[in-house]
Amino acid sequence: MREYLKSAEPVGSGTLVEKYSLQVSSATIRNDMADLTEHGLLEQPHTSAGRRPTEQGYRVFVREFVGEGERLVDDLVQQIIAATGEMAQRRETAARDFARYMAQLTGETVFVSFGDGSAYLTGMSNLFSKPEFREPGLVREFSDMFDRFDELAADMLQHMDRELVVMIGDENPFCSHLSSVVAKWESEDALVGLFGVIGPTRMDYELNVGLMRTIREELEK
Repeated sequence: MREYLKSAEPVGSGTLVEKYSLQVSSATIRNDMADLTEHGLLEQPHTSAGRRPTEQGYRVFVREFVGEGERLVDDLVQQIIAATGEMAQRRETAARDFARYMAQLTGETVFVSFGDGSAYLTGMSNLFSKPEFREPGLVREFSDMFDRFDELAADMLQHMDRELVVMIGDENPFCSHLSSVVAKWESEDALVGLFGVIGPTRMDYELNVGLMRTIREELEK
């Protein structure tokens, strides 16, 4: 899984054995990958290619291995604390600045949405530079999402019943070809909002879940 997250290229059994010095044969790995494919967790783009995760495979990975997300280094936590403090003072202006910083950090698209219906989306060039955007259907769907983003974010804010959600592929209301990690927060003065990351299904879930969880905790202090 992590190998595909980094490379965006289907992974073969030989690559895994060689790169990770596995003490089993390529044939053993191929059999294991075939079993995972049969159970719907991996797929093979074409006969001679390696395997890549399916949406269901990503969901299992997030559920079983991501947990609370990546533990953030102290310097990053301090930056988040400072930025969320600014948001308490300058509200939307500071939130937009922070979203831009998060887009640079994650290499994904980041958004912030407030209860008054306003929303801000930044880092779209990050998505357009990824190999997934070679697919014309994804470009069209993302463009449609951008045109309706305020409406989609407001609807999610109204109906989101958990503090943090990971939405992959078809379950992602923003784009069925992408994934989102979204945190919902409410401050002492009853300001409610969303902060989220939108990226390809092979995004760094551990980092993004850790970031959104930390941001939410600081905004609610």
